[in-house]
Amino acid sequence: MKTNQHLAPHLTGLRAKRPVQIKPSGLDVRLNQLAQQLGVTLKELAPLLQLSESTLHRLRRQTALSGPTAERVELLQQVIQHGLRVYADDEQALQDWLRYPLGELDGRTPLQTLTTIAGFTQVNDVLGRIEHGIFF
Repeated sequence: MKTNQHLAPHLTGLRAKRPVQIKPSGLDVRLNQLAQQLGVTLKELAPLLQLSESTLHRLRRQTALSGPTAERVELLQQVIQHGLRVYADDEQALQDWLRYPLGELDGRTPLQTLTTIAGFTQVNDVLGRIEHGIFF
């Protein structure tokens, strides 16, 4: 049986290193949670925040948001909380509903509607009607 003894001199002093673990923090965690709750990818989250995908990835390294992006994150959180109340904390049901085209939204999905500030109001109105048993 042949061994790799010829490699031994080159391998002395080398030790197996543990993989580097990058711990997400700050906005990275918050934006990933937001995307997960909505059932979207970060690519799909970007237009909901009125950002390009590259800007969203750059923002993930920051520790705080401000201005319109912070407001949109807060509005999305409110929609999620309202939706979870309506769907009895069933995150999957909310995610399915967010992707379902609705007549009340002119055939658009709630996710498509959330790209404008007026869309947030429309989606919350539809959730309110569902919550109170008012269907069209």
